[in-house]
Amino acid sequence: MSKKYLGILGILVILLVSILIIEKHISLYPTPTKTAPTNKRAPLPKEVTITLTKNGFTPSQVTINIGSAVRWKNKSGAQETVNSDNYPTNQLHKELNFGVFSNNSSVVYTFTKPGTYGYHNQLHPSQHGKIIVVQ
Repeated sequence: MSKKYLGILGILVILLVSILIIEKHISLYPTPTKTAPTNKRAPLPKEVTITLTKNGFTPSQVTINIGSAVRWKNKSGAQETVNSDNYPTNQLHKELNFGVFSNNSSVVYTFTKPGTYGYHNQLHPSQHGKIIVVQ
């Protein structure tokens, strides 16, 4: 080999060794730190169940927090309704106008605003209930 090639080879070896030493002290690709896993999912809303029987809603009044859900289960043996007060127009809380639902089925609503929500069974207006939503 000529002196020219040996000189170039020597420079390359010096550069390679220098790069390895520098890389050891200053990492170009830092190792990610391990952190404990966190549960970022939003909590599920609390759910309260109200049963609709041939005698009415049980319980007829519940108090829940904002973000909680109410499930009305129809166990009456027939088709029934859940509708907003005021009977017969059902206009106070239109979001509660679920209409007719079959026996052994249910409807669910999650309450996002505080207030008092009256409702009734449109087919049997004497059957009524109340949801009180607090912060």
